[in-house]
Amino acid sequence: MKTKLKIHKWPDKILTKKSAKIERPDQDTKDILDQMYVLMKATDGVGLAANQVGLAMQLIVIEAGGEIYKLVNPKITKREGSIALQEGCLSFPGIELEIKRSHKVFIEALDQKGKPVSLKPEGVLAVIFQHEIDHINGVTFIDRVSFWQRLKISSKLKKIKKGD
Repeated sequence: MKTKLKIHKWPDKILTKKSAKIERPDQDTKDILDQMYVLMKATDGVGLAANQVGLAMQLIVIEAGGEIYKLVNPKITKREGSIALQEGCLSFPGIELEIKRSHKVFIEALDQKGKPVSLKPEGVLAVIFQHEIDHINGVTFIDRVSFWQRLKISSKLKKIKKGD
C-alpha cells in the first residue's frame, strides 16, 4: 500500500492545535489509519498522530511489543507512577529528549470499527501512548521540557525550521 501522506515537521501550526473528535469512524477513517501506519513504518516510527500528517483528527497509530494499535479519539483517564525516557519524534528529526511521564496510563478509545477499547499500557508503551495522545491535543514533546533543555536544542530546531 502506498500513501500520499507526509510527515509535517515543526514549526507547522497543525502540531500545536487540538484535533477534532471523530463522531463515527467510517471507511475513510480506516483508510487514513492504514495510510498512517504505512507512513509510520516507512519512516521507522513507533507511533504517529493524525496531525503529524496534516489532519486535525483524533487518530493515532502505534506499533510496539508486537502489537499494532489504530485508535480513534483516545484519551487518558488515569495515570500512575513515573518514568523518564529518551524520546524522539518524527516531526522533530534528529532531536531526542528525556521526558518524564506516567509509568502506567488507562486509555479509553474506539478501534477503527468504532468499538470501545480500554487499554492499560505500562513502561515504554505507556510513554508512546502519552506522546501520541499529546500530539492530538496540540502538545509536542518540546513543550514538556524546561527552558534550558529547549535552549540546548535551539540550533537543531532552527535546522528543522529551515528544512535542512
